[in-house]
Amino acid sequence: MTVAQLKEFAELFGKGFRPYTGEILPVVYERRECKDPSKAYWICKWPILHCFGCHRRCTPKSAEGFQVMLPEEVKSSRPKLTPAEIMAAKHFLRVDEAAYCLNVSTRKIYSMAAEGKLIAHVDKPLRITVESVKAEMERVDI
Repeated sequence: MTVAQLKEFAELFGKGFRPYTGEILPVVYERRECKDPSKAYWICKWPILHCFGCHRRCTPKSAEGFQVMLPEEVKSSRPKLTPAEIMAAKHFLRVDEAAYCLNVSTRKIYSMAAEGKLIAHVDKPLRITVESVKAEMERVDI
């Protein structure tokens, strides 16, 4: 892959294009008069498709012959539970869970534990007690 092709690929990837993993009917390659379909590498942002298999850069006008791609699930790093539900289910919280409950960064949790504002379990990895998180949630500056 040349530098220009790599830049083009990176630009499309940045716009939301992802590798196409669906089935492709042979008629697609016949219509395009593709010399070597085994070299085809398709990326898509459904229904737009681009092939990076050769120098021709095929972009079909329609998605006919391609298996429909479902939209990707957006993966969220945030827990699906509320802070109250998390704290009711556990005695100790991971750093990311404590940060979510207190609405602060994980770095802040580490510094609060080092300062003694949050009580941590003696053993590693760092686990914060639910009671200390609740106490910190109740501290309000008036």
